[in-house]
Amino acid sequence: MIKQWNNKVLIFDGAMGTLIQNSKPNYNKLPELLNIEAPDLITSLHLKYVKAGADVVTTNTFGANGYKLRVWL
Repeated sequence: MIKQWNNKVLIFDGAMGTLIQNSKPNYNKLPELLNIEAPDLITSLHLKYVKAGADVVTTNTFGANGYKLRVWL
């Protein structure tokens, strides 16, 4: 995703879910649970975006909501 701020183009991360699926193809829980179960994996995926030139890295909480988390926790 690309945004503009103070006349500078900012590049955001994106497709975190795709990276998680590629890294853990048989993981059948909420990807957000990996923040607790495998924080080193999530950190390494975020670092891939930084190394690729992202100016902004967002959290791994795309689908985190009360309903979904109640089902899994």
